[in-house]
Amino acid sequence: MRIVMFARVPGWYSFHQDRLARRFQAEGHEVVAIVVEKTGTLASLREWIHKLGPRVVIQKIFKRLVNRRSSEQAQTNGVRRVVNYPPCKARVYRIASHNSDECLKIVGELQPEVLVLRGCLIVRRGVLQIPKFGAINPHYALLPAYRGMEVTEWSVLHGDPCAVSVHWVTEAVDAGGVIVSRQIDVKRGDSLGQLREKCAALSVELIVEALKKIEVGKIRPTVVPLSEGRQYFVMHPRLYELADRRLRLG
Repeated sequence: MRIVMFARVPGWYSFHQDRLARRFQAEGHEVVAIVVEKTGTLASLREWIHKLGPRVVIQKIFKRLVNRRSSEQAQTNGVRRVVNYPPCKARVYRIASHNSDECLKIVGELQPEVLVLRGCLIVRRGVLQIPKFGAINPHYALLPAYRGMEVTEWSVLHGDPCAVSVHWVTEAVDAGGVIVSRQIDVKRGDSLGQLREKCAALSVELIVEALKKIEVGKIRPTVVPLSEGRQYFVMHPRLYELADRRLRLG
């Protein structure tokens, strides 16, 4: 399928070794473009440290610097293997906002079949209506129970299962129907940052699975009433510390 990806990263970020874009290509999809909403390096770094913790961020930076090969580990049915995906060669557009007229024009000209959002803010209806089948997004929690922000952390705080859900995107926050969802394996001693890394890895597999369902016509966009579930917002630092402590102690 013809895919356009949306992302929010600093200008120096390269998508040549981006695991999601490379996986799409390996699955036979055409990544026609990646539309990037530019963010500042310091702002992005603060956000990454907040979500992943300093240790995980340093590990990710080090891994990216020392390992520029196309090989990486993938997991299928619990068995890890080394895969060799070619670099992503999709054209990258860097814009000020995904809700700008510039973005609307770019996506309109590209005419994707599916729009894949990755770490984006709310996208307006005009853009969401362009893709033939719709827009999808990975969400790091069970839906519709946990809509909104920092839902991995809220799930841990409440003692509920941690999961990744790939859902249809609507103008309302996380109100699109779920295409596929799966719980992640939480181990004693995990940090919230490590949990998010597990979510990121699983999200790649689930997005690919969701695309297969869309491609064969087994599923089309649906909407879930906002009365179902609850919307969460940024977690207070003290609650974040409590959630992390509960997670580490099992």
